[in-house]
Amino acid sequence: MIRKENVKYYAPVVFFLLMLIDGQLTQAAGNLTDNVFFANAHFMLLAFLMAVPNLSKRYLLITAVILGLICDSYYLGIIGIYTVALAATVMMMYRFQRVVHTNLLTAFFGMIIFVTAYELIAVGLQIIFRLSNVAPLLFITKVLGPTLLFNMLIFVIFSYPLKRLFGNE
Repeated sequence: MIRKENVKYYAPVVFFLLMLIDGQLTQAAGNLTDNVFFANAHFMLLAFLMAVPNLSKRYLLITAVILGLICDSYYLGIIGIYTVALAATVMMMYRFQRVVHTNLLTAFFGMIIFVTAYELIAVGLQIIFRLSNVAPLLFITKVLGPTLLFNMLIFVIFSYPLKRLFGNE
């Protein structure tokens, strides 16, 4: 059994590894569809969702900002997009914590909301700073839809192991 007080010691390493896995799975999903659809994996968001009940808001926000900076520098080369999106999404997780963590079903729908918010914040910032020019219908059908489907599958398969890993049992 994992002790709740030990979660804070290994959580950042788990988040970092999941961030790397997210990138690899996203690339593999793009290759699988010949880059017609872009399904972004969000294991790290699922891990944050499962960690919210046991880790302080300050701890997870600092972790989210640091991982967001790493994500920005590694994947985009422009600092700020994923940093803001991840920190804002973690803030929303804390805001809705009492509702989302009632049971696994509400956590599932919470994950859908948080993935949608994360993607919308990231693409919104890219449009605001003229890093991208995306048609809304194209974004919804080619990116957001496949991303939500992919992350629903990830949730169904990995929510219980991640829940146990972060001491929510």
